[in-house]
Amino acid sequence: MIKEANIVSAAETFARETLWNDLPENMTYHSLSHTVDVVESALEIARKQAVSEDDLEIIQVAAWFHDLGYSKGCNDHEEVGARMAEKFLSERGYSQENIQKVVGCIMATQMPQNPQNNLEQILCDADLMHLASEDYFTKADLLHKEIESTRSCKISEKEWMEMNEDFLNQHCFFTDYAKKRYEAKVKENLKKVSQRLKTWVKKEK
Repeated sequence: MIKEANIVSAAETFARETLWNDLPENMTYHSLSHTVDVVESALEIARKQAVSEDDLEIIQVAAWFHDLGYSKGCNDHEEVGARMAEKFLSERGYSQENIQKVVGCIMATQMPQNPQNNLEQILCDADLMHLASEDYFTKADLLHKEIESTRSCKISEKEWMEMNEDFLNQHCFFTDYAKKRYEAKVKENLKKVSQRLKTWVKKEK
């Protein structure tokens, strides 16, 4: 079987169609928009980390597939997405060695993240780049809404901010580039979250 000429373009088309057509409406955060953000962040980090052209291809394919498992439900979505990627790539003549690299990247994003190599570190950092974004609270609100809907639970605003504070406090990027470029922005968002919590505490007194 001959490898498809532009596997990244094929992966993008497949991912966009899958997320557009099959993603449940209550997936407000893990959407097509999030996947596009992750692809762009992965490309940025990978280029700054000076990866090879072959590895750049692998990281882009993995980024397009990393959340496709949500189209089948929330449970074990990384494993589901990895199987979807494996099937898709095998049918297009992708080498088994590179397929396993793609699968490894996808599985490394499972929380708690546990990347074993540079490519896996890049995708893990890209997947949580929203922690350093200017619109952090907008994205956090989307995730809040998604978790309440998919888990059929209610999380108060204060409790949600406490969860955010804990997560931001514990988070560390893996790649040198993300550490230098984005850790300060994560700390800024942590400070904003802590300030919101202090405001709530004052209101309760």
